Amino acid sequence: MVLDNHPDNMRFPFGMHCGSWVNAAAALPQVSHVHVLGITSADIGLGHAWENHWRPLLGRRLTYWCMDVDVGWASRVGMADAFRRFDHPEALVAAFAAEQAQAPQPTYLSIDKDVFAEDVARSNWDQGRFQLEHALMVIEACAPVDWWAATSPARCHLPTTRAVSSDGCHRWMGSPTSAPMIFRHGSSSTSR
Repeated sequence: MVLDNHPDNMRFPFGMHCGSWVNAAAALPQVSHVHVLGITSADIGLGHAWENHWRPLLGRRLTYWCMDVDVGWASRVGMADAFRRFDHPEALVAAFAAEQAQAPQPTYLSIDKDVFAEDVARSNWDQGRFQLEHALMVIEACAPVDWWAATSPARCHLPTTRAVSSDGCHRWMGSPTSAPMIFRHGSSSTSR
């Protein structure tokens, strides 16, 4: 499960990088499916369709959960099931939570702070629309425990839940009710 404003499934001719790793993850035999939630980037619109790796989308191993992007083109090429478009984050999160309740599986979580609106976390990339409560609801759908009490700063291993690992790091600035600073694995606070 990836919380990101971008699909991270883009073609890149010189290996793998932060914008192309989802394709490699979806191809792993131990990964049954990758869900990228919170996309508002035009990277999945018609103008950038050719830049996305289509194999995991057509093979039903990758689903984009998005808002604010016209993805009607996907139905015309047989990928309608791989694109879930919503008008607001609440509807997206509710649909994802309902789907996860029907078919729970062990989950690896990746959080890119650009999924959040600017009032939650700032990045040097275009920002998404998620608020902290949206991320927490998605996490709760996959890890129905006291998440924050059970995690470590860099990695969490929750053997009694479906959340088995995570590459998102977090650091609270102030009280636990204040907005978190969330960092992508191996990056600094000023990078994506």
